[in-house]
Amino acid sequence: MAYEEKKDSYVEEMGLEPILKLARQLIKKWWVIVAFVCVFAIAGFSIAKITYKESYTSSIIFNVSNKDRDIVGAAGTYTTVSDAQASGYIANNFKVLIQSGNDFITKVQDIVATTTGHEYPKNYLRSLINVEVITDTTLINVTVRADSEELAYAVSTAIQSVYPEFSKDIFPTADISIADNATKAQLAGDSSTLIYTAIGLVAGAALAVLLILINGRIQNKLFSTEDIKKNFNINILATVSDIKGKKKNSNGRLLITDKNVGLPFIETFKLIRTKIENVKLKKGYSVFAITSSTESEGKTTCSVNTALSLAKSGKSVLLIDADLRKPAVCKTLGINIEGDKGVYDIVTGKKKFEEAVKYIEKLNLYLLVSSVAVQDPSETLASDAMAEIIKEARKNFDYVIVDCPPAGVVADAAIVANYTDTIIFVTAEERVSIPQIEYALSDLVTAKAEILGCIYNRAGRGFTKIGSEKAGGYFSNRYGGYYGSSYYYGSHSKKRR
Repeated sequence: MAYEEKKDSYVEEMGLEPILKLARQLIKKWWVIVAFVCVFAIAGFSIAKITYKESYTSSIIFNVSNKDRDIVGAAGTYTTVSDAQASGYIANNFKVLIQSGNDFITKVQDIVATTTGHEYPKNYLRSLINVEVITDTTLINVTVRADSEELAYAVSTAIQSVYPEFSKDIFPTADISIADNATKAQLAGDSSTLIYTAIGLVAGAALAVLLILINGRIQNKLFSTEDIKKNFNINILATVSDIKGKKKNSNGRLLITDKNVGLPFIETFKLIRTKIENVKLKKGYSVFAITSSTESEGKTTCSVNTALSLAKSGKSVLLIDADLRKPAVCKTLGINIEGDKGVYDIVTGKKKFEEAVKYIEKLNLYLLVSSVAVQDPSETLASDAMAEIIKEARKNFDYVIVDCPPAGVVADAAIVANYTDTIIFVTAEERVSIPQIEYALSDLVTAKAEILGCIYNRAGRGFTKIGSEKAGGYFSNRYGGYYGSSYYYGSHSKKRR
């Protein structure tokens, strides 16, 4: 399916796809969440420890009943529903008395001053007292929490001493008794450490998730093949899984001739080969240009392995390096062709087509490649001689694979598209934004290029994909900026079968 421009490339997402997309973003950046959680949890723990002060608690439990203990007979034996409700009401009033009663706290203040030898402010004493009516009971739990063991116990015993006087005056018909006497003050547990740590953990996770989602929204990068399908109406030729460093060879290259890359990687390029062969059978196409929107998406690796896969099936294949600004085919294959400038030598008349093409016997692959960058790359590719090179290659080879510069960076790919049958577009997961892809594809469409489909490269494998590897894609070197590049001039050949 060819690419078709869409008036609105940002299709409204429906169903579960937005949720799944967000989940993929979070899973890919799980290490960011873990880092934030650890930092914030440690910060919360540290704050709790720094601000922690030892405290002591003493408690009393009161029992409240609306029946005076002096009532005798049947009326004093049974408790009705209304009695229980009245008792609960009295319990709540007694709670208010302890916490807010001015006369009550004044009496407590006097007793505490006598016991400890210090006169504490009333409001301070109130802040030490916590009163709780136990749910579905008429029990009142009074807890005193203070910085010293002596003060906590002194306030608790003062409350126990004062309450009979006030309970008789305010609740004359009620029975307020002590269910559990004031306990000796004990060192309170440090609950703040757990609370602060938990708060830090939750805050760290929430902040990390928020930053990841905001970053993903701003960058608007590819996270799945669905992003391509929904935004560009472009066919996915194949999905190439991300390969970890340990599976690459010593030079960091990824080639299907190296079994260490794994069967899935090799089989993916067999699938691409099959689709190319089918296109040739149906449409007669034999010249395929491969490009991407930006650098570091693995287009050269895809070009080389596509050519190798076709060559392994017994076909005669010519791989042309048309990236004259940053040629990388030689490096990807691990071969050294000193001084060759590929198509540039032919265009400038230094070599004939037959002389410039090299045959690598162990790979059964023909190469027209450059080992160095050249001057005037756009002019070279736009020349009539370049058109003749492709014409000659079309006549002499079953398949021609042309590795082009990124279409979203320079116009070279659009120029080469004039000579080729169709274009294969490479995109790398989480490496390029949707607007960048849209710009590159629009440039190719303007040049009336047919886009066969997309190779979705460096696809993550669920949770094992822990994030983008260092910039530079499959190669450690960068393009260094196409427009800012400095250009300069710079083995055995076999007959084609």
